[in-house]
Amino acid sequence: MSTSRRRDKAQADIGFEHLMSAAVAEFEADSRLACRAMRVKMAIGMFGVGSVLPNDLPLKLPTESLHESLVSHTLQ
Repeated sequence: MSTSRRRDKAQADIGFEHLMSAAVAEFEADSRLACRAMRVKMAIGMFGVGSVLPNDLPLKLPTESLHESLVSHTLQ
């Protein structure tokens, strides 16, 4: 009777390890997908480009505003 319990325990351990390895693999796949989504979101936020259409590009700043600094605005 004790040998059947040991066999059942061994089979349960194998099943548990298989379950855990499958869970870890799924977690790793989800993590990679989330990381990729975060990189894409950050790139779109950084460059402001959602597609290659010209109307999605940010507007060009006037050249005169480039010479002014933040300090010059606070001193006025």
